[in-house]
Amino acid sequence: YALWRGAAQKGRVVSRDERESGLREILNYGHTFAHALETATKYRHFRHGEAVGWGILCAAGLALACDLCSETQTERICRLVLRVGPLLKWPGVSGSRLLAAMRADKKSRGGRVRFVLATKIGHAETFDGIVESKVLKVLGWIPRYLTRG
Repeated sequence: YALWRGAAQKGRVVSRDERESGLREILNYGHTFAHALETATKYRHFRHGEAVGWGILCAAGLALACDLCSETQTERICRLVLRVGPLLKWPGVSGSRLLAAMRADKKSRGGRVRFVLATKIGHAETFDGIVESKVLKVLGWIPRYLTRG
């Protein structure tokens, strides 16, 4: 049921923005981090959905670090992702290597990484030019935070 509903919702979004110029960009939620994880691990560590799971967790952490989303909403997003099932272990890839992969991604604009971040559950926006030190900080603490205890 959840897959059917998700596919139907995606179809509605795509039909309203066929060129990925506005609304459709929200479908990339978690994908900036996910594509970097896939690229940095040469597509051998994760299936796409697994990388997107980690990507959503990282995007939620980045939104929190940038004061775009509350801690309560961020924790709820993380709990929802983790309810789907356990994620594969975070790969031994440096944050700087992941950031370089993000800069090279087709969605980057002039070397500035574009992120889709949730400001609350059910609402996401695109953000360009987020300070890279915040991205690196999140890449350092999200895997440790989620695998603690």
